[in-house]
Amino acid sequence: MNVDIRAVSKGEYGRFHAFQCEYLDVELYSDFMNRMEANPDLYLAAFAGNELAGICYGQPSLKDDAAVTLQGIAVNLDETKKLARTGIGSMLIAKFQEAAACRGYSKIDLGAADDRKVEHFYLKNGFVPYELVAKGRHHEEYKRTSVHDYETGKVMQEKLRSKHNAKEVIFIFEKIIG
Repeated sequence: MNVDIRAVSKGEYGRFHAFQCEYLDVELYSDFMNRMEANPDLYLAAFAGNELAGICYGQPSLKDDAAVTLQGIAVNLDETKKLARTGIGSMLIAKFQEAAACRGYSKIDLGAADDRKVEHFYLKNGFVPYELVAKGRHHEEYKRTSVHDYETGKVMQEKLRSKHNAKEVIFIFEKIIG
């Protein structure tokens, strides 16, 4: 499969925003535009022919000047298109890493969905877990704790889930780049 991964052009903003809202985060178009225009090189799209196959986006970290935060990544899950689990997500990560390195960042960080498949995707792509965050139904943070490896983190994840009756307990990952 031939996949073209590149920064999103102005004429594609509407398609990108719709894809983001369907698969990741729903937000007002005006908020989306403000974030995108501030960091256009950190908004990437994967195309298989004319089909928008996946997206990846981020922004400079609010906590670490050396880091960029990967805020979202998704691949089209329409089974008729046969795009999921074909390496598009890994290609998007690689291109995002290149874009971050070109801007002088030395690290990518992200919070992963509370899903073993998602966690393994990041591990496969060279990310290392360093923290767990237990969150409630309204995204309120109950507890944040350091972890040193994934397997120990999985045990701690379940303990935090039980102790706080958390809606989700997510891993925070990082990858050193450049």
